[in-house]
Amino acid sequence: MDINLLKTFLSVVQLGSFSKVADKEFLSQRAVSKQISKLEADLGVALFTRNANQIQLTPQGKFFFSSAQDIVNNYSTAVSELNQMNQQSPETLRLGYFSAFEKQLLENALFPVVANHPNLHLTVREESNEHLTESVSNGSLDAALSISYGRPALASTSRLTEKPIFQGEMVMGVSNLDPLSQQTALSPADLADKSILYYSPESSTFLLESFLASVPFITNFEQIKRVTSLEQMALLVSLNQAFAFFPQGLIAGTNQELANLTLLPISDSKSQTYQIVVIYNTENKNPNLKRFLKTLPKD
Repeated sequence: MDINLLKTFLSVVQLGSFSKVADKEFLSQRAVSKQISKLEADLGVALFTRNANQIQLTPQGKFFFSSAQDIVNNYSTAVSELNQMNQQSPETLRLGYFSAFEKQLLENALFPVVANHPNLHLTVREESNEHLTESVSNGSLDAALSISYGRPALASTSRLTEKPIFQGEMVMGVSNLDPLSQQTALSPADLADKSILYYSPESSTFLLESFLASVPFITNFEQIKRVTSLEQMALLVSLNQAFAFFPQGLIAGTNQELANLTLLPISDSKSQTYQIVVIYNTENKNPNLKRFLKTLPKD
């Protein structure tokens, strides 16, 4: 698929019309329309409904929008990293993490490494757990932070190593508008028929299966839904539109966003303990990986 067609699609969604995109890109409106038609033909669906002076996203277009953003962002990141590989110094370190919740853990570990090695070329990527494991396996990342919750971060057959660096309890965010926020804990019955959100920047079967394994009393899998930003998740919970999973102990930096909700434990026999782990390949000889691993906390 032509990446430029995706970029044009995103521009049309953001600017709201073919003519505005044409003006911005110094193209004719017809050229923009042809690009969108080509993309629709490639996908086999209509992305927009076209009226006389207005366009609107179809349901398929709305669904495709976030995927197109991910594809373009990943492509741009890959191109940038390829260009940097041609220019960079011998000192490199390439790391990944799966959500903004681990930001402080990663920053605290990296700060002394970068301070002591100012010429270090650092690459940091936020990806799904599946992509992180694959990237560490194929050597495009030196290490990554992942989560063990409901299921191990790595399959038993994996040739990678995982090392726990942080442990906490997964809790549920509840709007202060909901009477349940006055309780000290949530029972399985309290969660029946509630929409429950989890955050992941990319579609992640691993995370969905982890959450399902940790709340086996939820039998309707449609209850658990992914959102692509922490801000969106906190907003929906604050406005009493859903509950959401939050990792206790890793949310200090988001206190302002959580002002109108309460974090409650789940009172169920199933353990809600999670671990943040670093995954890496012991055969990786990058000296900066060893420096990074030494700075990580020991769970």
